[in-house]
Amino acid sequence: MGEAFDLLAPGVIQDPQPTFAKMRRDAPVHWNESVKGWFVTRYFDVRTVMRDRRFSVEKMSPFADQATGSKQQQIAFLTEILGGWMVFKDPPAHTRLRQVLQGAFMPKPMAALRPQVEAIAAEILDGLGDRTEIDLLSDFAVPLPATVIGDLCGVPRDKVGNLRSWSDDIAKFVLQGRSTPDKYDRSHAALAECVTFYRDLVADHRANPRDNLTSLMIEGGEIGKPLDDDEIVSTLVLILFAGHETTTNLITSGMFTLLQNPDQLALLEGDRLLVPSAVEEFLRAEGPIATIVRLALEDVEIGGQNIKKGDRVFAAIDSAAHDPDVFQNADSVDITRRRNRHMAFGKGIHLCLGAPLARLEGQVAFEALLDRYTDFQLRGPVPFWRDELIARGLRNLPLTVRQRNAT
Repeated sequence: MGEAFDLLAPGVIQDPQPTFAKMRRDAPVHWNESVKGWFVTRYFDVRTVMRDRRFSVEKMSPFADQATGSKQQQIAFLTEILGGWMVFKDPPAHTRLRQVLQGAFMPKPMAALRPQVEAIAAEILDGLGDRTEIDLLSDFAVPLPATVIGDLCGVPRDKVGNLRSWSDDIAKFVLQGRSTPDKYDRSHAALAECVTFYRDLVADHRANPRDNLTSLMIEGGEIGKPLDDDEIVSTLVLILFAGHETTTNLITSGMFTLLQNPDQLALLEGDRLLVPSAVEEFLRAEGPIATIVRLALEDVEIGGQNIKKGDRVFAAIDSAAHDPDVFQNADSVDITRRRNRHMAFGKGIHLCLGAPLARLEGQVAFEALLDRYTDFQLRGPVPFWRDELIARGLRNLPLTVRQRNAT
């Protein structure tokens, strides 16, 4: 059955929901030959994959072990650094890394961060001047989270552009960019430069402690268990990548969703108190992470299928978010939706640590855009979605806008 569903087809990349609907109906859990793994599509099965300890996130080492040929050395380096990310660690390593950082992402410090994020958003929009044509992705959605992450980690503002470039190239490997033939070369080169930069940053913070995430990891956070340099560097790469990629996608996909649903855009323009629930609906309807991948640690039965130990399992978050058994009018966008049980940030012990920051940045971004502009219109043809299996993001989002204070 899975052979009938080609997840690599251009039409599926552009609009996966019709295919997902057929999967949920006819083959909710199936072996999918196009990704060489089990594909899980219904809400409660996806949630099970996220929560069940029989599914492991530690997939980097097996990937490196299977690598052969001229790319083996590059892949070994990539998996060594990225394998240190807490999102690719099972307990107890995951627990220790998370405990060091989790205090920084609690509600109180996030609330205190809001004025800084608002100032960054205003500064970026001020830099656009009185332009009436913008690319929301490159002009705003990329620099906002990159600058916020840079500030949180102690990266000088003049180096933020480097962070953005490195993150984009690392994404070619992490997000399984299928249309990038030189993805290993680009990801390896970017990661090597990024690691060198962060090692210097950590050394500087050891000599000159500051009130930021880098010093927090050096000191060991609230549990007082310092991370070593390799762990800090790996975590800094994760914070850069995850904090930048997801929020950029949230902002651009959210605006694109509003443009496709002008009644919802008008509703939001008329009531800013709807911004928080609107952001949650953007996360559900067109979330920044499309699929999460796990490895079966033992034989597991799910959705009536027998998954063997060592099999890869792809849990489709963006399919689960449109499951009509959970969401009323699942394919409609409703920024007033209540009890929005989306899983855009995961579930269980791997619930995204940076979710409060992403929500904050998303809310600030839309408040700033709506306060600054009106008459949002798509400029040119419908933009393409990036050819990535793990993330869901637009390649660009060219808009025409009108300044609210324009006469």
